[in-house]
Amino acid sequence: MSGRGGIVARPPEVHHRGDGKLATGRLRPVPVGGPGDQGHDVRSPRPAQNMPLKTSTPDPAAAAGEPAISGIAVLEHMALRYSVGPKFLGPPEPTDAHLRQAVAVALRAPDHGNLNPFRFVRIAPTQRERLAKLFAQAAARRGQPAQEIERARQRAHNGPALLALVGRLQPGIDDVPEQEQWLCIGGGLMNFLNALHLQGFGAKTLSGASIADPQIQQAFCAPGEVLLAWIVAGTPTRSTHAKRADDAARALTDW
Repeated sequence: MSGRGGIVARPPEVHHRGDGKLATGRLRPVPVGGPGDQGHDVRSPRPAQNMPLKTSTPDPAAAAGEPAISGIAVLEHMALRYSVGPKFLGPPEPTDAHLRQAVAVALRAPDHGNLNPFRFVRIAPTQRERLAKLFAQAAARRGQPAQEIERARQRAHNGPALLALVGRLQPGIDDVPEQEQWLCIGGGLMNFLNALHLQGFGAKTLSGASIADPQIQQAFCAPGEVLLAWIVAGTPTRSTHAKRADDAARALTDW
């Protein structure tokens, strides 16, 4: 896509400066993995001057004379997003600034009634052992053997960054039925994952028996809330790829 004056613009990607601040650069493929690896390239930013991130709608008049960001290029990069499991995630992890940017994008999910039916809970490294104890206790209550209890304990240390997704449904709102609130939560989660991807990180949503445990629910939720999923995030250590072919024809049909 061409901008003004025939300039072909590339989408900015946020990357790590080393000082906790954000910068943008042009996307370029960087091979990851051993020889013969047929997975997709992991995109890496090319160093560029630091630029502030904008979360408000741009003013067309103010942007006059500036090259337009290629929406097609952004879409192509987003289409390379795949879930990355914790064993393939390494440092660096998303900083506070990266997570706040991802949350800002998550909040752009359609939210009829402005109910804000979700929030993300960051689990600090110093809280991992507390979570490990909760996981182990939950596994013991399920009657798991000692080996499985230890595996449950270790899951609390998965991934460089760990967050919980908490939902807050409000039944009885005629204009905003619960299915619309669920759609908002799912849209917020997907926006969050896409924002992490566009900033150069991999992530995966996890659930499992721990999500349904009453004591773990109580540890994360206020009254009226429900713990929905865990999110692990970090830097991919290998190229990402699809586990199966997409079927766009099945996902888009005519009436």
